Amino acid sequence: MLKLLCKICATLSPADIEIVEQMSNVATILGNILDMDVFLDCPTKKEDEAMVVFHARPEKNSLYTKNIAGEIAYRIDEPAVFRTFETGLPSRNYKAVTQEKANVLQNILPIFNSLDEVICTVIIEYNEQQREFFEKEYNKKSTGILIGQIDSLKDRVTEYINDGIIIFNRNGHATYANKVAKILYEKLGVPSIVGESFENLYFERAKYNDIVEDPEKYKQKEVRILDFILNVQCLVSKINENIKRVTLIIKDITEEKKYEEELKLKTVFIKEIHHRVKNNLQTVASLLRIQKRRVKNLEMKKILDETINRILSIAITHEILSTTGIDTISIKHILEILCQNYFKNNVDKSKKIEFNIVGDEFSISSDKATSVALVVNEIVQNATEHAFTTKDSGNVDIKILKGETFSKIIISDNGVGMEVKKESDSMGLLIISSLVKDKLKGNLEIRSKKSKGTTIEFDFKN
Repeated sequence: MLKLLCKICATLSPADIEIVEQMSNVATILGNILDMDVFLDCPTKKEDEAMVVFHARPEKNSLYTKNIAGEIAYRIDEPAVFRTFETGLPSRNYKAVTQEKANVLQNILPIFNSLDEVICTVIIEYNEQQREFFEKEYNKKSTGILIGQIDSLKDRVTEYINDGIIIFNRNGHATYANKVAKILYEKLGVPSIVGESFENLYFERAKYNDIVEDPEKYKQKEVRILDFILNVQCLVSKINENIKRVTLIIKDITEEKKYEEELKLKTVFIKEIHHRVKNNLQTVASLLRIQKRRVKNLEMKKILDETINRILSIAITHEILSTTGIDTISIKHILEILCQNYFKNNVDKSKKIEFNIVGDEFSISSDKATSVALVVNEIVQNATEHAFTTKDSGNVDIKILKGETFSKIIISDNGVGMEVKKESDSMGLLIISSLVKDKLKGNLEIRSKKSKGTTIEFDFKN
């Protein structure tokens, strides 16, 4: 198909077509490494038209609904392609319109023949969302590497890639291996690659013809050998209708896997620590409940109840962390659990008090989450105990607002209101003020009107 399309262009000699055929393998490798659409475009007799003679189309992230080899590229849609044809210079991050009328960015590289004529362009396409990834993965040096004579181009491109590359001929013998592959195989006890059969170099029992006939079965595997963990891919590219070539791409993922395993162990360890802390806090709360049952003094019972609630509000943070193992917690999630537990254990069921939590969803550190839970616990506890003394129903609304530097929590009730006391007059206010100021580095504001309810808001530094 590729050779036929090159002939249709009517601008290429047989030697030029051979170069373009070799470049199809390079385009396949680039497309696989970048996971982006890579094309070979050749000039035609019409100065404003070029032909797509090859399309290395990724399976998952392609910007196209089909392979577009054989279609025409027009100057008005892809001006940078024609700029490269005419100047012999690479074109980087030029805007273009695809054959499917989508806006893309193009990175275009010229390919020369022995007469120093541009006979083909390598085009890598990506959209704005992929641009940062492209800049990261495709070093600027690649442009220089890809410009040059085709007889050295293949080797120089693959030497630049961080993965091991081995190319096999139609008979299944290695004709090329880059430096990364050579070093890796030396460590595995294989001193020479070129000339070896595919069966001797592959990491599992597989015949070369099986790979050619059923590439999907061998496309990507994770292999463990000696002390190495390798990601192995077999790419099959068509040279023409009758000949296929296999390229073996080997990525050493040993360090990545070791890091993943260490991270899993650490996560399990962290979960276990938080689980034990949660259990210990609940044990302390249970001991205080036993103590409370033996106390006759009502004031002392109240103090013990408040202390139990404070301990359980801290335990909530550790309960969540014991299931996730991550040191950040959804602020809305922790407040929902806090209100559910408080309502279940402390609210007078004869009164219809509703808790409503609305606002922004975001995560905060576990240390900050503990302080926020303690503050909200104190405020909710005060509201349910004092705001509805003359009412049979009421609402406690909690609103979460995320800001750039400081975030804010606003807690309002529609109760009887209260006289705003000085910090020293109330243990609850003293705890709230201290936590907001010292732990959360924020400010506290209390507003209350008789028969209108109370609003308490505090902020904390992100």
